[in-house]
Amino acid sequence: ILAPVRVIRHDVTRGYGAAQNVVSAAALAAGAEGVVMLHGDGQYDVADTLALAVGLASADAVLGSRFLADPLAIPAWRRVGNRALTALANVRFGTHYSELHSGARAYRASTLRALRLEAFSDDYLFDQQILCAILRARLRLAELPVRVRYDDTTRSITPARSLVYGLG
Repeated sequence: ILAPVRVIRHDVTRGYGAAQNVVSAAALAAGAEGVVMLHGDGQYDVADTLALAVGLASADAVLGSRFLADPLAIPAWRRVGNRALTALANVRFGTHYSELHSGARAYRASTLRALRLEAFSDDYLFDQQILCAILRARLRLAELPVRVRYDDTTRSITPARSLVYGLG
């Protein structure tokens, strides 16, 4: 079943987090039961990402894990950084997730309503802030495999921007 599509465009780029916040608010206002986030960079398999919504039957939020699908499809520098940041977060929260830095995500509407999204960063840190809030609140977070590809047709955050993100 396909949901109606609505395009929301900012006249001025406000940032990655601001875009997610605005889209989530619009979906909730329209009565959505859940929201699936898919980065527009072409890396994540669309079918796998949309399938994350199935996981919302038993979880408050679902992450698409590249490491549960094909970790070798991820560039080495990104794989190492992701693993290190995920390990630190797992230690901090006492969890055992394979990946906490995925751009493929699904959230129940009740989860998004329970969080103060407007207080989160308008930049890439938004993703980590929402995950930290979910983990602090002890909401149910699940992972499902999601395939990715990195080639000349996909765009990606640069290693320099990734470093800024990781330090944040």
